[in-house]
Amino acid sequence: MKKLIAFTLTAALLTGSAFAEAQTRTSTFDGPKASGTKTTVRDKDAGTFSSDKSVTRKSDGAVATTSRDRQRTDTGFTSSGTRTGFNGQTSSYDYERTKTENGWTATGSGTGPKGGEYSYSGSKARTDNGFTANRSASRNGTEIYNRTDTVSRSNGMVTRDTSVTRKPRKR
Repeated sequence: MKKLIAFTLTAALLTGSAFAEAQTRTSTFDGPKASGTKTTVRDKDAGTFSSDKSVTRKSDGAVATTSRDRQRTDTGFTSSGTRTGFNGQTSSYDYERTKTENGWTATGSGTGPKGGEYSYSGSKARTDNGFTANRSASRNGTEIYNRTDTVSRSNGMVTRDTSVTRKPRKR
């Protein structure tokens, strides 16, 4: 009986270390208009995730790529990515989210495919009976989106107040 228990514990420890390794998944597709490959790597112990995708258009051989990375930190996580379209134009972003005493704050920036500069900020904070949240985005220094949510609970009822402003899109 003692040998069986020792063997079972040893096997559990050995298989546990196998799960600690990074997990890689690769998938491919081949459709009538395009083919491609996507590879993701997740390492839960290290707190990392990455995704790389490449798609080739069959009509002319043009390639589009997407790459994303995410890293857990002591206080939240960081994320970044790039995308290059079939036309060769590239966009990118960087994002950081930080835990606070009663919620989180986030900041980000990016570059659009036509060179536009983007910035993002957001936050969420718990209150005694709900939460408040805000998200704001700007393009080339001009605010294009702002959303504020206030949610409260009282006597079994939930009250939500949402305010959204957007810059009108050019059509």
